[in-house]
Amino acid sequence: MIAEDLEKARPEASRTLDKHEAIRHLIHSAIRLIVKMEDPFAVHLLAHSADKMLIDIAKKRGQELRVDWKDYIKPEYHKVFFKRNRETYNYFKHADTDFDDDLPIANIMQMNVMTLFITVANYVQLFGETTDHITLFNVFVMALMPEIIRPTARKGIELLKGLHDFENMTPAQCFEVFENNMGVTLPRYLSEAAKDREDIVEFYNLSFLELRAGKTKRDHVRRIPNYL
Repeated sequence: MIAEDLEKARPEASRTLDKHEAIRHLIHSAIRLIVKMEDPFAVHLLAHSADKMLIDIAKKRGQELRVDWKDYIKPEYHKVFFKRNRETYNYFKHADTDFDDDLPIANIMQMNVMTLFITVANYVQLFGETTDHITLFNVFVMALMPEIIRPTARKGIELLKGLHDFENMTPAQCFEVFENNMGVTLPRYLSEAAKDREDIVEFYNLSFLELRAGKTKRDHVRRIPNYL
């Protein structure tokens, strides 16, 4: 009975979410956190969650990943590599086997960029979609590590024409330039971000009284013109 009551109490779904969209949420959120210079551990969890989901989906579909970690690691080292690669991710996921351990941290931002870059490449490979968020991130990686990126997307080529001007910039200055020119260089970025946040609905604009009543949208009262 308790299980049945809990199921009945579950709010009616307003929409559904597939794996494609779920992974895009993770990737876009990680990119926006990097742009805003936010908590690197949150970025790490998002990037690794998306990376792991893409690996699982490719396996279920029988598809090849564009960049598969296993292709670069000898089979006998797979277990050790993935344990080390997921070390920080697993530390934040559970506390059953390492509850009394401290986590060694070394250059987590560079690690995040590489993991997210591979994740983005595999996302484009599996779903055939490139967003303005992804374009921005790839341009950032190209400025950071030009030796490993081959700019193939038309938008990427356009944005990279002045790449030499970025060499003396900091990442913070680079993102500031893009944010100031977002409407021209990345016109879909803001609409993509709005789409990612659509399930917030009007949460932040409702009173606590309305939220406690279960409302998700503000009542729109039609005003009657006063002609007197």
